[in-house]
Amino acid sequence: MSSNDVAHLQLAELLDFRPDLGMIRLHDQRVVILSAAAMGLMKKELIDSLGRDVARRVMLRFGYADGYHDAVNMRERSHWPDPVEGLREGAVLHTLEGIARVEIVRLERHEGGGLDMEVVWHDSYTAQQDLHHYGPSDQPVCWSLVGYATGYASACLGQEVYFRETACLGAGAKRCTVIGRDAAAWGVEIEQLRADFQGAGLAEEVQRLHDAVRRQTQELAKRERLLERRERELNLLRERINAHADSHHFIARSPAMQEVLELAGQVAPLDTTVLVFGESGTGKEFVVKMIHDQSRRASGPFVSVNCAALTETLLESELFGHVRGAFTGAMRDKPGLFEVASNGTLFLDELGEVAASVQAKLLRALQEREIRRVGGERTIKVNTRVVAATNRDLRAAVAAGTFREDLYFRLSAFVISIPPLRDRREDIPVLAHQFLQRAATRMDKDVRTVSAEAMTVLVNYDWPGNVRELEHAIERGVILARGTTVTVRELPPEIVHGRTGIRVTDTLDLKKNEQRLIRQALEKFKGNRKRAAAALKISPVTLWRKMKEYGLSED
Repeated sequence: MSSNDVAHLQLAELLDFRPDLGMIRLHDQRVVILSAAAMGLMKKELIDSLGRDVARRVMLRFGYADGYHDAVNMRERSHWPDPVEGLREGAVLHTLEGIARVEIVRLERHEGGGLDMEVVWHDSYTAQQDLHHYGPSDQPVCWSLVGYATGYASACLGQEVYFRETACLGAGAKRCTVIGRDAAAWGVEIEQLRADFQGAGLAEEVQRLHDAVRRQTQELAKRERLLERRERELNLLRERINAHADSHHFIARSPAMQEVLELAGQVAPLDTTVLVFGESGTGKEFVVKMIHDQSRRASGPFVSVNCAALTETLLESELFGHVRGAFTGAMRDKPGLFEVASNGTLFLDELGEVAASVQAKLLRALQEREIRRVGGERTIKVNTRVVAATNRDLRAAVAAGTFREDLYFRLSAFVISIPPLRDRREDIPVLAHQFLQRAATRMDKDVRTVSAEAMTVLVNYDWPGNVRELEHAIERGVILARGTTVTVRELPPEIVHGRTGIRVTDTLDLKKNEQRLIRQALEKFKGNRKRAAAALKISPVTLWRKMKEYGLSED
C-alpha cells in the first residue's frame, strides 16, 4: 500500500475522540482501545480454558463480527462506486488500527462476482502475542485477523467470502499470508470453512468441554480420596506387620524385608495361593505363618508339612489321607492334612521335592478343591488355603521336566521372594544383638555385646545358611565367651576365614567329591541328617538315598 493510499483515509476523519465524554467513536459506533498485551492474555485464557481448537473458532467468529460491522459502517459513509475500493480501504483501516501492516498482493474479481485475493500481514500483533505465550506453533495463529478479513470482505461484496492463513509469523514464517476466495471457489473445503464460522455447535462443544472438565475434576477428587484411603490402609498394614514381627522377634529393618512383609500383609486377607521362595534359613516359615495370622482363616488351623522329609508314599498318605486296608499298616481310616486344615491354611514346605505322582494329585486338589484318600473311591470337598515354600528354582525345575508346569502356574499365583541375608546386611547387627540377648538369657550368661571386630566379620560374611546360620554362630559365641563381649575368636572358623569349611580337592571325580562332601556334612552336624541336608542344599530324603548309595552311616 502506497502513502497516497493512506492519505485517502486520515485517522482524524475516521475517529471521533470525545475525552469530555470518555468516548471514542468510529462512524458513530463506539470503540475502545485495548493493548495488544491485554488481547494476547484474553486469547491465552481462552486457549487454556477451552483448548486451542475451540479457542480458534471463538476468535474467528469474534473477528468476523468485528470486520463485518466495520465494512457496513465504511460502506454507508464512503458510498464506494466499486466494492473493490471498499476492500482496499479495509486494508488501510486495519493498518491504521495497529492490527498489522496490510499489503494487498493480489486482488482479482472474476466474471460472476468471484474473488481471488492474496494479502500479507506484516508484524501481526496476535502472532507476536502467541509467540510470547506459547513459542512457535505448527499451525497459523492469526485467528481473529482471518475472521476480520472474512467478515469485512463478505459484508463489502455482499456474498460469502472466506479467508485462510497459509503462512504465519507465529509458525516460523517471516510474515503472515492469507488468501481469500468466494464460497464457490473453495470447492470441497467450503464445508469445513462454514463449520468454523457458522457452525451452531460451538456452544454445545463448550458445554461438552465444561462437562468433561467437571467429570475429570470429580474423577480426580475420587482418586485422591481413594489414594488417601489406600495410604491409611497401608499405614495400618505397616503397623500391623511391624507389631506382628515384633511379637515374634522377627527383624526386618531393611527395605527389602519391609517390602516382603508388606506383600505378605497385602495378600494375607485374600484366599490366593501363595508361593514363598527363598534360600534355606531366610525366614520363609515366619512369612507363611504371618500370612495365616493376618488372614480371615486366622481362627482356623495352621498345618504344615515338610515335603522333603517324607517318602513319596508317606507324603501322599499324609496330604490326602487313606482308608483302612489301603496298604500294609493302614489299620483305620485317616484324614489327610487337606482335611485337617479345612477352613485354615496348609503350609507345604520344600515343595520342590514333591514327586511327580503327588504333584498330579496336588494340582487336582488346588483346581477342584477336592481330594480322594489313598485307597478310597469317593471324593471329599475341602476348603483349605495352600501356601507353599521352596528354596529351589521351580522355573528351572519346570524346564528340566522335574516339576509340572501347570502346577507351578497354579501355585505361583502370587510369589514372594525373600532376599538372602547377604542382600540385606543392614539387618545383621540388629539380628546379632537380638540372638545374643536370647542366647544369654537361655544359657544364663552375662554376655551383652558383640565386639566391633566381630561385628565387621559378621557383616562381611556371605551367610550361605542365612539367618539360621547367624543365630547358630551367635549361640556358639555366647557359649564360648569369656566375658561380657563376643569377640572374633568365639565365632565359627568358617565365618572368620570367609569360607564354609568344606575343602575342595583337586579331583574332578563327581561321585568321589559328592561322597566326601556328604561325609563332611554329617561329621560337622554330628549325624543330624536334616542340618547336613540343609548345608548341602538337598532334601533329607535325597541325602538318605545318597547315603544308601555310598554306604554311609549316620555315625
